[in-house]
Amino acid sequence: MKRALIITYYWPPSGGSGVQRWLKFVKCLPGFGWMPTVITTEDGDYPAIDESLLKDVPSIIKVIRTKTPTFGKLFQKVIGEKVPYGSLNTDKDDSFLRRISIWMRLNFIIPDARKIWNKQAFQAATKELQSTKYDVLITTGPPHSTHLVGLKLKKKFKIKWLTDFRDPWTKMGYLKNVKRWKISTFFDSILERKVIDNCDSAIAVSKKIMDDFNNINKIHLITNGYDYEDFKHIKILKHNKNFTLNYFGTIPSESSPIPILKAVNLLYEKKINNIHLNFYGNVSDVVKIELKEYDENNLITFHSYFPHNEMLNLLVNSSILLLIINKVKNNKGILTGKIFEYIGSGVPILGIGPEDGEAAQILKETESGKMFFYDKIEEITEFIEEKFNDWKNRKKRIINKKVENYSRINLTKKLAEILNKI
Repeated sequence: MKRALIITYYWPPSGGSGVQRWLKFVKCLPGFGWMPTVITTEDGDYPAIDESLLKDVPSIIKVIRTKTPTFGKLFQKVIGEKVPYGSLNTDKDDSFLRRISIWMRLNFIIPDARKIWNKQAFQAATKELQSTKYDVLITTGPPHSTHLVGLKLKKKFKIKWLTDFRDPWTKMGYLKNVKRWKISTFFDSILERKVIDNCDSAIAVSKKIMDDFNNINKIHLITNGYDYEDFKHIKILKHNKNFTLNYFGTIPSESSPIPILKAVNLLYEKKINNIHLNFYGNVSDVVKIELKEYDENNLITFHSYFPHNEMLNLLVNSSILLLIINKVKNNKGILTGKIFEYIGSGVPILGIGPEDGEAAQILKETESGKMFFYDKIEEITEFIEEKFNDWKNRKKRIINKKVENYSRINLTKKLAEILNKI
């Protein structure tokens, strides 16, 4: 069996979307002739903690955890918040300290704040590569600083190296709306180009990211996916008493569910009043305030982060799943990880975003739902009403066979084929 050394910042008990991709790849790779070893943090700055995910790590997998410097704890002590995860936009209500800290992060800490872990990751990987023969090295980002560890290891050991991009690097959407010096962007671009030029192969979660790197011969598309095993033991309720529109995950300030709420308010006027909206996860304070202003009929409930296994139970028993693409430039390539667990559930999906984007194409391909542009309130209303009538009449869910293209098993098979050719 061939061996792969994987360096990833996010690993259980880290929660959030960033951990799922390589947790599932690691779980499935042995079935395709690859034995992974994982190098990760012992106490990283995570968006959430989810102990339930530890059960998904196969016992045969060697996991090497390293100490992580306490930059995150210092940041939290000074600013009163965790190190920013995801978007680095600032809101008008943000404190002066937070605004300054994000400005400093964008201009002086390149490529990201998690690079403080690189020394420990490099030392652990060096020790492992000196004691055990590996066929390939894999780094995944964000944080994209992890790829810089791979770059050093590539030069030191001449090992085959695959990079994985779960998000864009220098072309991340929110970077177009922040104050950043040109020199900072320039140095960030140099690091990005060094990684792409020196890796042997690369994979990305979307076509847009592939296009950003402009190297069609080296980079391959492997989207995120869903794990059929996660859904096997979930009990589907025969009929909920309320028709629920549920959103799972983070909603940053540049993303707004207001079009959905406007549509629901219109349905409420038509006496369709047993509809409820739930938001599970971290919602920007700006978005919360906006939602409360439009919530004329008290239809919204906000929930904190749920462990992944509990979240899937709530997800499968939803009436409609909500998908919102950030309203930023070049958002056609945004392909959030949640869309794949959504399509795996068989629950109808209501998307708000570009109608010709990658997410919209997947919804159309799998017949899992529909994407509407942000201002199409009337069409959104009609979609919700149609699904409400299906729910009222207890129409059976049908999952299109094309959904299987996005199963973790099939995606890992594709990954193994790429690894075999490096």
